[in-house]
Amino acid sequence: MNMLETENVDLTKRRILIIDDNPSIHEDYQKILVGQSDSMEIDAEMSEFFGESLPPEPKSQSLQTLQVASAFQGQEGVDMVSAAISQGNPFAMAFVDMRMPPGWDGLKTIEEVWKVAPDLQVVICTAYSDNTWEEVSQRLGQKDNLLILKKPFDSVEVFQLAVALTEKWDLAKKARLTQQELEQLVEERTAQLQQAALHDPLTNLANRNKFNDRLDAALKRCKRGDIGAGVILIDVDFFKQINDTKGHAVGDQLLVQVAQRLTECVRETDTVARLGGDEFAIIQSEVKEPESARIVLERIHNAISQPYQLDGEDYHCGFSVGIAMAPTDGIEAEDLLQKADLALYQAKEDGRGIFRFYDTDIEARVRKTREVEKGLHRAIAEKEFELYYQPIISTETQETCGMEALIRWIHPQHGLISPADFIPVAEKTRLIIPLGQWVIQQACSDAMDWPDNIRIAINISAVQFEKPNFLFDAVITALKQTGLSPYRLELEITESVLLHENDNAFSILRLLQEKGVRIVLDDFGTGYSSLSYLRSFSFNKLKLDRSFIHELSDSEESQAILRAVAGLGQSFAMETTAEGVENEWQLERVQLEGFSQVQGFLYGKPLPAEKTLDLFQCQNDDKTD
Repeated sequence: MNMLETENVDLTKRRILIIDDNPSIHEDYQKILVGQSDSMEIDAEMSEFFGESLPPEPKSQSLQTLQVASAFQGQEGVDMVSAAISQGNPFAMAFVDMRMPPGWDGLKTIEEVWKVAPDLQVVICTAYSDNTWEEVSQRLGQKDNLLILKKPFDSVEVFQLAVALTEKWDLAKKARLTQQELEQLVEERTAQLQQAALHDPLTNLANRNKFNDRLDAALKRCKRGDIGAGVILIDVDFFKQINDTKGHAVGDQLLVQVAQRLTECVRETDTVARLGGDEFAIIQSEVKEPESARIVLERIHNAISQPYQLDGEDYHCGFSVGIAMAPTDGIEAEDLLQKADLALYQAKEDGRGIFRFYDTDIEARVRKTREVEKGLHRAIAEKEFELYYQPIISTETQETCGMEALIRWIHPQHGLISPADFIPVAEKTRLIIPLGQWVIQQACSDAMDWPDNIRIAINISAVQFEKPNFLFDAVITALKQTGLSPYRLELEITESVLLHENDNAFSILRLLQEKGVRIVLDDFGTGYSSLSYLRSFSFNKLKLDRSFIHELSDSEESQAILRAVAGLGQSFAMETTAEGVENEWQLERVQLEGFSQVQGFLYGKPLPAEKTLDLFQCQNDDKTD
C-alpha cells in the first residue's frame, strides 16, 4: 500500500514502533509513553539509558493517542512497517537503536524503513561514542523527519519527542489529505471546464470548437493519403415556429432527441456537433467514395424524419441537409464549410425536408439569391419599390371594380425587377414583413385618389402572420392614417397561410373581417384541401388560379372545373374572380359559367399609380359620352 492509500486512517491513534534488540528497553518505552509496565522500579540496566530519573507518569492525552509496538531487529521492523501500511494502520514514528547485533545497525534499518514509509518520523537512539551527526547526515541525508537521542535518555525528553513527532506526522498527513482533496477538486473542475469548452451543454455533442479541431484533423488525413471526408450540415425546418408555439422547453426536447438520433446513425470515428440553435453538423471521416456518403445521408434523413415525442405528443418535423466532400469540393476547412452551407441553403430553396450535395451550379444560384437578399436590405432602406395596379373587371358591367396592388423593385443598376425574382427571397429572409407593411400603407394611400366604388386588393404572405397581431395592427393603422374605408380593402391570402390549422391566422382574419375588410382566397384550386377552408372561414371571394385559364380548352374537364368553382361561389355567397384572362374566347367561357369578375391582360397590364388616374378618367369620359 502506498502512502496516498493510507490517508483514510484513524488519526486519533498514533502508532510508535520501537526497534531495539534489548527486550527490557521496550518495557521502559511502554512505561514512559503509555504507562503500561509490570514494574515501576529503576533497575541497573534502565539506569544505563535513563540515568537516575524516574519515568514520569504519562499524561492522559498519551493514553488516548499513543500506541507502542515492538521489533527486536531491523528486518523485523521494516516488515512491521510494511504490514501496518498494508493494513491501513501505519506507524507515525519509530525509535531505532543504533546497535542491534547480529542484524542491521540503526542506519541500515532506517534506510530500509524509509524505502517503505518515507514520511515516518525517526529518532536514532545512540551512545555518545557512536556515529556523529555529520556521519549520520552523510549516510541518510539531511531529513526533516530524523532526530538523534543520545544516551542516557531523559524520560521527559522521550515523551516529548514522541508527542511532538507524532503530532508532526499527524499534521503532515492531514495536510497531504487536504492537498489531495484540493488536487482532486482542481482535476474535477478542470475536466468540467474542458467539457464545457468542447461540448454543447444541452445535447452533450461536440461544440463548434471541438468540431473545428476534428475537421482540421480529418482534412490533414485527407492531405496525407488517398481518402476523403464529408461535412454535413443539418437544420431543423421552421424551428423558430416550434419554439414560439410549443415553448422553449419543448424545443430543447426536440434538439436533444435529434442529437441522440444523429449519434446513433454514425460511426465512432465520425463527429456529431451542435454548432448553435437548431444547426447540427457531422464530420464523416475516412470516406472512400461519395456513394458511401449518400448512404449515410439517407440513413440520417430517415432517422431524424420519424415522429418525435414532445411533451407527450407525436410531432413531425422536417430537416434540410447539405453536404460537401473533401477533397472533391475543397481541402481547407473554411472552404468546405462554406460549400456545405451553400448546399444546405439550396436544400431549403428546393422546398426543405431534403438533402443536397454541393455542386458549382448551386453556388451560382445561391450567390445570386444572397445578392438579392443583400440588395433587398438596401432597397427597403432607400425606398426603391413602387406599386403597380392591375384592373379587376366586373363581368356584368364590364367596368373596373377593383385594382390589385403588385410590387415592383426599381433597382438603381438593373432597372425593373419582377416580384418573382425577389418576393421568395423576401419571404425566406422575413424582409417581407417590413416590405408588406409599406405595401399596405402605400396601396391604401393610392386608393384614396380613386373613385369610391373601386376596391384595392393586396396580397398577404404567410410570413406576415408569424408575429402576433402584426398584420392586424398594420392594416388598422393604414386605414386610420389614410382614411380609406375598410369595405374598399381586400386582403388576398393563399392556402399556405392556413396550413397546419393556423388558429392565429384565422383569428386575425376574423377580426379584420369584423372591421369590414374583405378576405379573398387566392390561387384557389392549387392546394389539396381548399374545400375544408371554405367550411372553416367565410371568405368574401374566391380567385381561380391563372393556370386553369391558361390551360382552358373546349374539353368537358375544363368546363367542369370552371362550373364547379363558379358554383361554389354561388353556394357560399362569394364573389368569384378568374385570373389570367388574355383573350375574348377565355372571357366568354368564364362569363358563361357565371364568374362575377375577371382579371388579365385582356383588360390591361399592371400600371403605375399615376397611370391609374388616367384609366379612371377615360372610363368616366366613356360614361359621359
